[in-house]
Amino acid sequence: MHTRPTVRQTLALVAPLLIALTAALFSPPASAQISEEQARQVRSLLADSHWVAEGPENPERVAYMFTDMECPYCARQWQAMRPFINDADNVTQVRHVIVGILKPQSHAKGAAVLAADDPLAALEKGQKEFDAGGLAPLRNIPKDISRALGENRILMQRLGIRGTPATIFTDTRGQLQFAPGLMGESLLATHLFQMEADAGVSR
Repeated sequence: MHTRPTVRQTLALVAPLLIALTAALFSPPASAQISEEQARQVRSLLADSHWVAEGPENPERVAYMFTDMECPYCARQWQAMRPFINDADNVTQVRHVIVGILKPQSHAKGAAVLAADDPLAALEKGQKEFDAGGLAPLRNIPKDISRALGENRILMQRLGIRGTPATIFTDTRGQLQFAPGLMGESLLATHLFQMEADAGVSR
């Protein structure tokens, strides 16, 4: 798990900017543009959140997905991403920003991921076995883990995101984009993993 001490101070400094960005940025892919400085601030906030990464260790692109371990659509998007994540030519790393907001056990299951010895393995178990109950909730949640989940929730709220999954990525033009809700296979291929664009460049 990637973590850091706190995001509260940074959020306080950029909250007005992010609120202003909500209408422009958080819309379907390839529909809005923001300034480079605005995009840099959003990327910095996301990079400093508490996330679990999957994909290449040294990626060419990084995407962020707000994930609740009790969210069925998060599990469906995770499953839909398998062919792309496991593709030998994949250059996109997906960082799951874990939140616990949807159901009573969301917080404890999110804590089970962030507190695990192998957070990625815990994430995979919870998503792969979602229909069978998913990951067992953590009973005794360490304060730092609870704080991390809280900071991710605050970040999600400050960014104007109201549900999961929620995916933020860089499009083929280098613009920061937001996809609310479940991304289908076509959107994943074209916008998130950009397999078609990469294939075109390689030719």
